[in-house]
Amino acid sequence: MRKCLSAEIYRCGRSLLFWLMLLASALAGIFYGIVSMSGNFEDIFVVPLFVISAAFISLNTGREYTDNTIRNKIITGTSKTTVLLSKLVFGVGIGALFCAAFLAPCAIILFFGILSEIPASVLCWTLIGFVLLSVVWAVLFTVIGMLISAKGVGSIMNFVLIIAVMLLSYQLESIIGQPEFITSTEFSQVQMTPEEVKQVQEGTYTGSYSSATDENGQVTYYKSVFTNSEQKPNPKYVKQPFCGILTHLDSMLPNGQINEYNSCLTYSAAAGRQASGAPEADPLDKYPRLKTFPLYSCLDILLLLGVGLILFRKKEIR
Repeated sequence: MRKCLSAEIYRCGRSLLFWLMLLASALAGIFYGIVSMSGNFEDIFVVPLFVISAAFISLNTGREYTDNTIRNKIITGTSKTTVLLSKLVFGVGIGALFCAAFLAPCAIILFFGILSEIPASVLCWTLIGFVLLSVVWAVLFTVIGMLISAKGVGSIMNFVLIIAVMLLSYQLESIIGQPEFITSTEFSQVQMTPEEVKQVQEGTYTGSYSSATDENGQVTYYKSVFTNSEQKPNPKYVKQPFCGILTHLDSMLPNGQINEYNSCLTYSAAAGRQASGAPEADPLDKYPRLKTFPLYSCLDILLLLGVGLILFRKKEIR
């Protein structure tokens, strides 16, 4: 496997595509840092990093199929397991490298601003988790690229997976976030007093109102008055244990983790500004999943590794 890795690294260092993708990752990090200076961290601006990683890994793997490099390795006695593991290690290295290129300029831009208002514990867990979920994406892109010989098809499949996982995580979080009860509020229309009508005509009335004109042209004004409020069971609320299952599934998705990281960073920055420094309450108490995300990422890596090995061993290399 060491020889396979050495050959991969040698070709990568001489590849113009690699250096362009590395530069693109850094530019994406700069853009993310600039748009996050306000303290509002958005997950959509992280997606370009994974698109770049998917593009390079897919094109690199597809080129080896086109050049019959993988086939020649197997013919000369290299086992399929060794070939796949070397590609996975290489893909993990690429994913981590692109992630570092993304985070470095972003951290520099935010270092003297919003990062000083975020607790070090949040930054530490976010950094660890973000690197690991980048590795998860890299392993997934590599497995897809090794199982699909056609370079174009593999790239398209990886791009579709990025969008599908993002949409799935949004849907899961929408379901999980449903409250158990919803408040139903009732209002009635009451005719306004002459004084209130005068305020409407002068443009000083601040409440909600409506008007009706009869057949004689007489205008009558009505105001909305609160009459009743009650809590009703939310039909969209998901009870346990299904809510817990969906939460675990969302935690295993890279985008589910990214959404939580960005939410915690945004909350921490806002709390830090209000407290003129680090917030008194630890944001990790509000976002406890941050400490478990690295475990979910490691589980994802093991699952993808196992599935990839099983399927690649059965794949017929032509």
